[in-house]
Amino acid sequence: MTAANTRRWTTLHRWSSLFCTLNLLLLSVTGLLLIFHHEIDELLGSVPEAHAKGGTLQPLEKLVQAARDAKPGWHPMVYSEDEDHPGRVYVSMAPDGVSDLSKSKPIVLDGFTGKIADVKLDETFSYQVLMLHANLFAGFFGELYLALVGIAFFIALISGTVLYAPFMRNFLFGMIRRDRGTRIKQLDLHNLIGIATLAWCSVVCLTGIVLELSKPLLMIYQRGDLAAMTAPFKNKPAPTTIVPVDEAVIAAKAAWPGHKLKFAVFPGTQLSGEHHYTFFMAEETGLAKRVPKLTLVDASTGQLTVARNAPWYIQALFVSGPLHFGDYAGLPLRLIWACFTVLTLILCVTGLWLFILKFRNRQEATPAL
Repeated sequence: MTAANTRRWTTLHRWSSLFCTLNLLLLSVTGLLLIFHHEIDELLGSVPEAHAKGGTLQPLEKLVQAARDAKPGWHPMVYSEDEDHPGRVYVSMAPDGVSDLSKSKPIVLDGFTGKIADVKLDETFSYQVLMLHANLFAGFFGELYLALVGIAFFIALISGTVLYAPFMRNFLFGMIRRDRGTRIKQLDLHNLIGIATLAWCSVVCLTGIVLELSKPLLMIYQRGDLAAMTAPFKNKPAPTTIVPVDEAVIAAKAAWPGHKLKFAVFPGTQLSGEHHYTFFMAEETGLAKRVPKLTLVDASTGQLTVARNAPWYIQALFVSGPLHFGDYAGLPLRLIWACFTVLTLILCVTGLWLFILKFRNRQEATPAL
């Protein structure tokens, strides 16, 4: 690499790193808490355990009706089950006339008894940490900003790798030159951590960008794939009555034998339109349970309209969440994710300290006027 190219890559690495460093410090701390949000919620008693473990869940329509009773004048938008806590179910509710999923409020139920849990998820500690991590309490604009931070971080990773590659040709991997002063020692430590965490940081960075762009992706789905699948219903009036959700689920399970309901979206929302239930079905075991199958069921008749693989970008959304937080293989994988998160914190701190040292040395070398 020529000296001019080295200067360009160095400048790119320096300023992309500086732009995202303070943000990454915040994201790493909040991300570390979110990795263990299950344990934190249980410690704080934020979400109670379901009773009668090993029992049979109440019919979906009964659970949804319990949520309606808790929120008179509101309508259900999404039903989902907690994979980590069997028996705990969520029904997201919104005022009548509201179709925006972001404006819904989750109701927690014991799926075995149908009783409403005395907890408000949007007031729990984990939820507040999630909002800080996801959008800095700034809504959609916060998400776009953090997506930009993610892009800058990825650029910093790539430029740092390009700069580190020639260095590796002359020294042993992992070598830290302890006899060359504090700055060189910290530089070697920074480079070592950076290259050791490169793959993990790239995965977490890219999945984070996907998650931050969830709203634009859902808008693409709504105006593209969903509009195409529901085109025959476009000019029809919205149904005045709809079949019970349990009846619609039967059609979805018939379309995907051996699959389990991952979550259900009710008519009148962004992901379903006015005339359909949308069901995301998945296999019960293995990595395939993270990749959903899409099913649309006519809400007025309970008949199957569409059964197909979800669009690739919707699949990316489903896969990115668990992968971003290491929620694929239980506690062992989450502990690994936590270790890499701590290393990322050290990477940010050493990088910031190196910049401060270099800036201080320049200031000392500048002659007084």
